[in-house]
Amino acid sequence: MISHDIANSLNEHSWIRVMFQEGKRLKQLHGEEHVFDFSIGGPALEPPEAFYQSLRQVVDEPLAGKHSYGDYQGLYEARERITAYLANRYQTGFSPAHVVMTSGAAGALNLVFRSILNPGDEVVLLAPYFLEYERYVTNFGGACTIVPLTEESFDIDIDRVKEALTDKTKAIMVNSPHNPTGKVFSQENLSQLGRMMAEWEAETGRQLFLVYDSPYDQLTFGGTYANPFSASDRVIFVGSFSKELGLAGERVGYIALNEAFEHKDLLAAALAYCNRVMGFLHAPMLMQRAIAGMGSLEVDASPYRLRSEMMSDILREAGFSFLPPQGGFFIFPKSPIPDDVAFCMEAMERFHLLVVPGSQFGRAGHFRVSFSVSLEQIQRSKDVFRQLRAFFGGDEVEASAGMPVNLVE
Repeated sequence: MISHDIANSLNEHSWIRVMFQEGKRLKQLHGEEHVFDFSIGGPALEPPEAFYQSLRQVVDEPLAGKHSYGDYQGLYEARERITAYLANRYQTGFSPAHVVMTSGAAGALNLVFRSILNPGDEVVLLAPYFLEYERYVTNFGGACTIVPLTEESFDIDIDRVKEALTDKTKAIMVNSPHNPTGKVFSQENLSQLGRMMAEWEAETGRQLFLVYDSPYDQLTFGGTYANPFSASDRVIFVGSFSKELGLAGERVGYIALNEAFEHKDLLAAALAYCNRVMGFLHAPMLMQRAIAGMGSLEVDASPYRLRSEMMSDILREAGFSFLPPQGGFFIFPKSPIPDDVAFCMEAMERFHLLVVPGSQFGRAGHFRVSFSVSLEQIQRSKDVFRQLRAFFGGDEVEASAGMPVNLVE
């Protein structure tokens, strides 16, 4: 009745959704105060007042055609606002002509791969990674080549990426701040990747795209962030307001090409065309108008920094081993037992604590904790994480060998 491919996919577990559904069931049985759900990566904060002010003005404004179809690239004024934001943040040239408004970051990535892939083309994914990246590639006949990030610090392993490149490789995908590890890739690491790509292109005569997915772009905690546009001239930047402005349900994302991008006119035209023929078009016009009317698109990351610090303290005191998050919503501790699925199931069933197995992201032996929750839930979870770690033997983490000094033990 349905395609074999989709039938097989329906039989595969999405542990994020499993935990989400189990969380609802457990809350009904035991009450919300007795369930600790750290499984979903949605924004914990409401949109800023500046967004509401702009939205009210848009709604009240007697503008003809306010809800009409727009340009396939999206509202010019919204693209202009994003151009100004990116130019200021990354100190590089952009034009509204090379920005495309999309139905969230997920819609943006599907547009990108529809626009650049031929059947059989390969995209390098860096593991661990958000599992739906695979589908975004295979949706359009592409194939995924999985390259692990380094074992201890989750850096891009340049040599392993180079070894994975073939005559069919079309793109390398980088996500920073990173889901699920909380890593923010350094400028040095990105520049090394860019140099390797340029050398490979010179050797083979082929071109590579750097698809840079950054829906948590401003949510960094160390005060610094890398500039992908200084690493490569073929960056396809994917951004979103879902996390930064708390607008996940409104599906407002974008794709941006900087002025140094060769053939940027052609790719922008392809992206706009695919926005039309794929049927979901760009972001809702009302939301685009609200974004265009905001005085600034900059956000304050301190509420998420506070959550990151609180969650890190709790996990550290409980005895878990992890890389301190540098941005985004997530921490990716080591599981105290090799079977991360069994660990997460035990945490859910015995302690009503919901976290996601690292296997879901292509890195077994870990689990993902989303700290994008209320401060009250984080505070209440302290004893539960301590009890969970004790249940699996508190000395096992201390005995882990070879952990780097920049990990919390």
